[in-house]
Amino acid sequence: MQTKLYKIIVLIVISLLLNKIVVSCKEKNSELKTIRGNQIKIGDELEPNPAILKEIQPYHDSLQSKINEVLSYNPQSLSREESPLESSLGNFYADACYLAVDTVFFKEKNKHIDFALFNYGGIRTMIPKGNVKVEDIFTLMPFENKLVVVELPGSTVQLLFDYLASRKQAHPISGLRISLKNGALVHIKIQGQNFDVTKKYWVLTHDYLQHGGDNMSFFTQPLSLYTSSFKVRDALIGNLKQQDTLHASLDNRFVQID
Repeated sequence: MQTKLYKIIVLIVISLLLNKIVVSCKEKNSELKTIRGNQIKIGDELEPNPAILKEIQPYHDSLQSKINEVLSYNPQSLSREESPLESSLGNFYADACYLAVDTVFFKEKNKHIDFALFNYGGIRTMIPKGNVKVEDIFTLMPFENKLVVVELPGSTVQLLFDYLASRKQAHPISGLRISLKNGALVHIKIQGQNFDVTKKYWVLTHDYLQHGGDNMSFFTQPLSLYTSSFKVRDALIGNLKQQDTLHASLDNRFVQID
């Protein structure tokens, strides 16, 4: 782990030191004269530089202690591939994000978020059984995605449901109870109420998807947009810190009807 972290920090340092630009300055004009660069191969054969290692050691030690912090205990291995339409990991993911943002959103807007949707591909790995560390959450969610809330008309939310029906994947959702039958969603309930295409809904997602990532174009032109102060990773870490044991399970929020 130390060697891996060392290489990451060395890459950052090298990016700052290499490719220096020499500028010839005159009294009135600055003219680019020369660009010099050296290529250094980064691989297993790279030997630690004692001088650089000494310089970055305090940062290494600080980072090492933070990523090894134990957040909670996970009694079972969690994977996004647990079942075709739903996973315990996805349920934990979506619920944790919903709980983190909804409390703040209600205080500011006096409204609750109706439901949350994230993408199956955004979950990059599993959470193994045992102590869950900060490092595990960084591996699970390595991106800097920020949580946002979009206001959508019912007609656009219908496009969202059409997307879920066509993809047939265990996308993390919260606040929804939906059933798939003959390629279409039926029995759609949002916070226990039947979906009404004439209503407007507040939907939690993150900024990558709000910009159309994973072909979720229905998020790109909301009636209004609320940007929270939470990153997805921070919401997950905060949720785990509040519970000694990670509680995640399937609850039939997205099912197939024969």
